[in-house]
Amino acid sequence: MVSNISVEYSYALQKFEAAKTPEEKLMALLEMKSHAPSHKGAEKMRADLAKKISELRSEIERSKTQGAKRGGSAPSMYVKKDGTGQIVIIGMPNSGKSWLLNKLVGKEIADVTPYPFATKEPVPGMMDYEGAHIQLVELPALIEGSSEGKAQGKEIIGVIRNADAVVLVVTSKEQGLTLIDELSKSLIYINRTRPPISVKVSAFPGIQISGKEFLAFPQEQLEGYLKNSGYSNAQVIVFGKISSLDAVAEAMNEKICYKRAVFVNPYDTTDHSIVDLKDKMFLLLDTILVFTKKPGREADLNDPLAIPRGSTVLDVAKLLHKDFAKNLKFAKVWGSAKFAGQMVGPDYILKNKDIVEIAV
Repeated sequence: MVSNISVEYSYALQKFEAAKTPEEKLMALLEMKSHAPSHKGAEKMRADLAKKISELRSEIERSKTQGAKRGGSAPSMYVKKDGTGQIVIIGMPNSGKSWLLNKLVGKEIADVTPYPFATKEPVPGMMDYEGAHIQLVELPALIEGSSEGKAQGKEIIGVIRNADAVVLVVTSKEQGLTLIDELSKSLIYINRTRPPISVKVSAFPGIQISGKEFLAFPQEQLEGYLKNSGYSNAQVIVFGKISSLDAVAEAMNEKICYKRAVFVNPYDTTDHSIVDLKDKMFLLLDTILVFTKKPGREADLNDPLAIPRGSTVLDVAKLLHKDFAKNLKFAKVWGSAKFAGQMVGPDYILKNKDIVEIAV
């Protein structure tokens, strides 16, 4: 690697390594080129960048041309997000995905058939949850080998990566293990979180580590690993137990995505369990519902605001009107407050199903 590259170049290189599409790679390469060293020793670097940029542009143009020739005959796997959040329903052939989608939505929007692979493209529908609308998308069946591209596997997995959460429909333990394995091979990890370590390129020399006490191995091993990975200058923050270098590698791999999920066996599903399932699905979104009311009026319990868990009264005021947030003095809260209608400040953290009255 050419020496004395800038911090900006290093950041652009990280973007390139994490890019998932040719377009993203091209943007990162162009950024790398703009920050590449200009001295004579970097001539080969600049030439290699120019070559990669040219090749990627040609690849993108070929893809556009081939897409135009197909005339859109192939089913599209892209589903624009809508509602409070997007949850995909996945499973193996004849696992009951269509049946479950219909039950959750409350009407027949997917064809339930006795033969496999009946679903050829995504089937979206809206699930009502206490006034909020959650977008469900049934996807074509996954099979063993989907991670390698079998049965439109790459396209299906692309939709899963973009979704907010996942429902896995399984009729046996073996089906569940197969789905988890195919997702893992595609760098989608179910019900896991990224290891608690952050590594950033630093403008200062050397490797600075905060939170060394959380490492289960000598810090020299971490420093050696980072240097071998091209991080001679880095700021490292460890905020939880790190048991191995594998955990470090996982945390640094930006291609890995983590999805919250629930497993459902249609044969064990009843009308009562559908209600419980809806509750579990809503929790996957890490969202709360908040109802608003005007002074002297009853709260509108039919039209809740869906906001991220941990949101404050000020966050709600910003959603309602910019002037509300600017002039906010206090609010009254029913639900999580110590008593009904308690006056709270802008930083008060709201809970699910709270009622809020903004005072300005």
